Amino acid sequence: MTSDASKPQGDGPAVFLDATGRRARRMRMAALAAAIVAGVVLAGFVASLMILPSLTGLSVVSPAASAAAHRTHGAERALLNYIAHRQRPASRAASTNGAPIAGAWFAPWEDGALDSFARHAGDLTHVYPTWIELRDDGGDILTKDWDPTRNPTTKPLIAAARAHGVKIVPVVGNATEGRFDAGRIDRMLSPANAQHVMDQLVGFVQANGFAGLQIDFEQVTPQQIERLTPWLAQLRQRLHAQGGELSIALEVGLSDHDIRALSSVVDYAAIMAYDEHGEDSLPGPISSALFVDKALTRFTQLVPADKLILGIGAYSYDWRDGDRSAESLTTTAALATARGYRPEDNPANVVDFDPQALQPTFRYTDDQGRAHEVWMQDAASVANAMTMGRGRGLRGAALWALGEEDPASWKVFGRQAAPAIKVIPALEHVALTQQIAFTGQGELLNVIDTPHAGERRIAVDPVSGLISDEVWTRWPSAWTVRRTGAPDRTLALTFDDGPDPEWTPEILDVLKAKGVKATFFMIGGNAAANPALVRRVRDEGHEIGNHSFTHPNMAHVDEERVRLELTATDRALESILGRQVTLFRPPYNADSEPESYGEILPIAVASKLGYTTAGESIDPNDWNLSRPNPDGGTHRLRPDEIVADVLAQADAGHAILLHDAGGDRSATVKALPVLIDALRARGYRLTTIGGLVGRTPDQTMPALPKGERSLIAADSAAFGFSHAVGVVLFVGFNLAIGLGLARIVLMLALASRRRRRAEPLDLAAPRPRVDVLVAAYNEATVIRRTIDSLLSSRDVDVSVIVVDDGSSDGTYDVVKAAFGDDPRVRLKRKPNGGKASALNLALTEAAAPVVVGVDADTQLSGDALAKLAAWFADPKVGAVAGNVKVGNRSNLVTRWQSIEYITSQNIDRRALALLNAVTVVPGAIGAWRAEALRSLGGYRSDTLAEDMDLTWRVREAGWVIANEPTALAFTEAPSSLGGLLKQRFRWSFGTLQCLWKHRRSTFRHGWFGGLALPSLWLFQIVGQVLAPLIDLQLAAAILMQGLAWLAAAQHADVDAAPNPTLWFTLGVYVAFTLLELAAGWVAFGFDREKRGDLWLLPTQRFVYRQIMYVVVWRALERALSGLGQTWGKLKRTGDVQAPAG
Repeated sequence: MTSDASKPQGDGPAVFLDATGRRARRMRMAALAAAIVAGVVLAGFVASLMILPSLTGLSVVSPAASAAAHRTHGAERALLNYIAHRQRPASRAASTNGAPIAGAWFAPWEDGALDSFARHAGDLTHVYPTWIELRDDGGDILTKDWDPTRNPTTKPLIAAARAHGVKIVPVVGNATEGRFDAGRIDRMLSPANAQHVMDQLVGFVQANGFAGLQIDFEQVTPQQIERLTPWLAQLRQRLHAQGGELSIALEVGLSDHDIRALSSVVDYAAIMAYDEHGEDSLPGPISSALFVDKALTRFTQLVPADKLILGIGAYSYDWRDGDRSAESLTTTAALATARGYRPEDNPANVVDFDPQALQPTFRYTDDQGRAHEVWMQDAASVANAMTMGRGRGLRGAALWALGEEDPASWKVFGRQAAPAIKVIPALEHVALTQQIAFTGQGELLNVIDTPHAGERRIAVDPVSGLISDEVWTRWPSAWTVRRTGAPDRTLALTFDDGPDPEWTPEILDVLKAKGVKATFFMIGGNAAANPALVRRVRDEGHEIGNHSFTHPNMAHVDEERVRLELTATDRALESILGRQVTLFRPPYNADSEPESYGEILPIAVASKLGYTTAGESIDPNDWNLSRPNPDGGTHRLRPDEIVADVLAQADAGHAILLHDAGGDRSATVKALPVLIDALRARGYRLTTIGGLVGRTPDQTMPALPKGERSLIAADSAAFGFSHAVGVVLFVGFNLAIGLGLARIVLMLALASRRRRRAEPLDLAAPRPRVDVLVAAYNEATVIRRTIDSLLSSRDVDVSVIVVDDGSSDGTYDVVKAAFGDDPRVRLKRKPNGGKASALNLALTEAAAPVVVGVDADTQLSGDALAKLAAWFADPKVGAVAGNVKVGNRSNLVTRWQSIEYITSQNIDRRALALLNAVTVVPGAIGAWRAEALRSLGGYRSDTLAEDMDLTWRVREAGWVIANEPTALAFTEAPSSLGGLLKQRFRWSFGTLQCLWKHRRSTFRHGWFGGLALPSLWLFQIVGQVLAPLIDLQLAAAILMQGLAWLAAAQHADVDAAPNPTLWFTLGVYVAFTLLELAAGWVAFGFDREKRGDLWLLPTQRFVYRQIMYVVVWRALERALSGLGQTWGKLKRTGDVQAPAG
C-alpha cells in the first residue's frame, strides 16, 4: 500500500516542494535571525532582572537629634548602702512552702511572646497566659484570647510548655483592652453569678489539664475584697481537689489588710513591683530600686516570704513631653528608638543609667519636633530586682512579659539564674537576633538596621550585689523598622492586586468623580497584561506601587525569590511607564508591624533595593466575600459592611487597604463613593501613600536614571510579546473551546438528522459491476487475506486489480501463487513509483463503471461492496465513503485509534454527508465513479493525502459525495506510538498540502468550502499550533495554584489566593470533556459498538494532543522550508480481525 521512501513519487512537483532548496536556506536564515533577535531581547530581559533596580528611594523627614540629659551619680552610694543594709542575709534558708517558682506572663497579643517562650521554656517552672476575663455583666468567663480556633499561639504554647514540664496557669482578669473594671467584681460576686463563674473556671482548668489559675483583679475596693476573699478560698479548695493551685497578682498600692486577706486564701502571691510610673502618669522609672525595695519590705512583713514571688517588669515606656500617657515598648524597640532617632551620637551619650532609680533612660526628639522621655527595664533592672528578691528569701519571681524583655535578662532570671556579679560578661554582650523593633509611627516602613550584637559595660556593687552602672558602647540591633507617615486626620486610599480590566476602570471613575487620588499596588503579571490601564492610572494622577509579580506569600519564600519578584514587577512597570516605582507592599503580610523573620525579610530586601514599604493598618477585608451571620450561616459581603469596617478602624492607622482585582469587587466599587463621603464628613483628608510624607506621585515615581533606560527596549519587547501571546492564547482558547463545543453539537445534530433521513438502500436493484483497485508495496504478510475478503463479497459482481508497486518482499509471488488461476483477480507489476501511480495503473485496467480503492492491509465486510455500489444508481453521486474500523484492537494505542475512528472520523462523515461536504473518501474503503476519476485525471501524487485530494477535486467538479456507514472495512492501525506518530505526520502534512492546494475553494462550493474547509484550517492546523501554548499556560496556572495550596497547607497564616480564571478554564475543560463523552456515547450507538472502551476517551484526547503538537509543528516546518516528504513504511503484523460476514 505504501511507497518506498527512497524512490520519487508521482509525475508532478509535490505541494510545498522547493527542489532548489533556496526556501529552506531562507527559512534557516530567517529562523537564525529570529533566534538572534529573540536571544538579544531575552538576554536583555534576563539582564534587567539580574541587575537590581537603582532606586533613588523615597526620602522622608530625618529625625532631629537631642542631647542626652545626664544625671550626677553623687547619691548613688548612699542608695546602694541603704538597700544592702535592708536585705536579709544571703544565707537565709530556702522556701519551705513549695518548689521555687520561675514564671513568666504570656500576653497573646504580644508579637514576640510565643517565640520568647519557645526559646526559654526550659528556664521556667510556670507560664501565666492572660487567657480569661470576666464578661461585662460578671455572669460568664470569656476565653477568646485562649480559643485555639481564633488564637494561633495557643496550641504551640501548650505543646512547648508540656514538652518542658512547665505548668500552665491561666490568668483571670477584670480588664478588657487594657482597662480594668472593678464593677465586674461586684456583678460576678452576686448570688446569681458567683457559683456559676466558679464552676466555669474550675471546669476550664480541668477540661484542658491546666495546673491552676492566677487571679489578676485590679482597682478593686476594700469592700469588694471583703466579699472576694471567701469566694477565693472556695475556689482554692476546689482547685486543690483536682490537684491545682491558686495564686494572685497583687498591686503594690493595696492596704496592709487587703494584702494579708488576699494572700491568706491563695497558695502564693505575685508582687507587681512595676508601673511605679505607668501609662497614665508623668514620666519616671518603671520600677526604681527604692520602689522595689520598699515593696519587698512591706510585703515580707505582711506575708511569709516563701508565699511570695516578685513580679518584675521587663518592658519600657515612652512619654511625650506634656502628656500623662505613655506608649509601652519592648526593650528591643526602646533601644531601636534610641539608635534610630540619635544615630550620630555615641551610645554612651544617649542612654543614661539613672543613679537613683538604677534604671536606664534617654531622651529624643521625634519627626514632628516633639520631645520624648523613655525609661527602660533592661537586663540590669531585672538583675537588680532578682538580687533584691533573692536577698529577701522569696519563693521565686515572674517576668512581665514574654517577648518584651532584654534577651540578656535570661542570664539572671529563670530556673538556673545566677547573681549578676557572676555573669557580667554575658550581661555585657547583647544579641537581639530573633526580635523586630520599630521606631516612629506611620504606614511607610524602611528597615534601617539588621541584627548584630551590641556591647555595654556593667559595674556591680560588691556590697549590695546590685548593678550600679551601665554604659552602652555599641548599639545592639534587631531587625529595626523605621515608620513614618502619620499626619493627623489623614488617610491614604490604596488598592491592591490590580489592574483588572473589569474593576479598576470603575474604581478610577469613582475616584475621578470624587476628586480623590489613591495608590495602586500592582501585580507585575496583571500590569504586563493590561498596560493601557497602568498608563491610565498614572495619567489620572494616581500613584503606583510594586505588589510582586506572582503574588506569593513572601513570608514563605527565600530572599532570592523576593528579589526576583520585586525586580520583575519593577521592570514590567518601568517598561510601561518609563518611570521607576519606589513604593512596595508585600502580598498577604502588609500591616505596619511585621512579626516574624518571614514577614520582615521582604521589607528588608525591598529597603536594600531602595523601596519604601507601605503598611495597611485599616483593613476591611473586602477580599473576603463571605461574612458570618449571627445564626452561624454566611452572607455575601455588602458595600455598607466595607464602609462600616473602615470607619470603625479609621483612627487605628493611616492607610486603607482595598482591592481592585482578585475576584468580584462590585461591593468595593459600590462602597467607595459612600466611604469617601463618610470619611470627609468626619474630617479626614484623603491622599496617597506618598502624600502621608508630603510626596507627590512624580516623587514616588521618578524618571528612570540614564543607566537603566537602555534596558527598557528589551523589557518592553519581552513584556509586549508576553502580553500579545497571552491575548492570543486567551482569545484562541475561548474561541477554540466555544467553536469546538459548537462543532460537536452541530456534528451530532447533523449526524442524527442524516441517520433519521437516510433511506434504506435497495439491495435488490441491479448494481453496477465493481473493480477493486489495490496498490501493494511489501504487503506479503497481509495481501492474501485482503483479497480473500474482497472475493467473499456478496450481491455484487467484483473483480480485483492488484498492482505490485516494486515490492521487495515477494508480494507479487504471494498473489500469483494464491490467485493466479482466479479470473476475478488481475495482477500487475511496476517499478516503485508511489501509491497514486499504482492506483492510476489499476484504473487503466478497470472496465467497471465503479471502482473501489482498498488498502492492501484492509478487510471488508461481506456486504460492503454491494452497499457502496448501490449508491451509484444516483447519477449525481461521484464517490461514496465507507466506514473504516480498527481491526487490530490489541493494545491501548490501537484501542485509542478505534475510539477516534468511531467518535471523530465516522461522525464527521455522517454529518458532512448531509451537506455534501465530506472531506475525505478513505483510501481504506472508498468507491468512485470511474467516469469521474478519468475525467479528473485519476489520482495525483503532489500530496501525501491522495485520497483527500481526489475527494476534493471530485466535489469541486460538482459531484455528490455520499457516505455509507454500514459498509465496513477493517484496517491495520499502527500498534505503537512511534508508528502512530509517523502516520499522523503524513496525514497532517497531506491535509496541509490539500488545504493549500485547494485554498481557492474556501468559502466556495456550498458547505464544502463554507464549513468543511474552514473547519479543517481552524481545528486541525491553527488550533493544534496554539494548543501546546494554551496547555503550557494552563499547566503553569495549575502548578502555581498547587504551590499556593501547598503553602496554605504548610502555613496557618496563608490562604491560597483565589484564581477564578483557572477555575473557569478547568470548568470549560471538564465541560468539553463531558460533552465529548456524551458525543462518544451517541457515536458508539450509531456504529452499534460496545461502549466498554469509551472510558478511555479522555486519555485518548490527552495523548493525541501531545502527538498532534509534534506532527503539526513539524508539518508546518516542512511546508515552509519546501523540503520533500515521502510516505514512509509501516511494518505490517497481519493481526486484523474482521468479523465474519
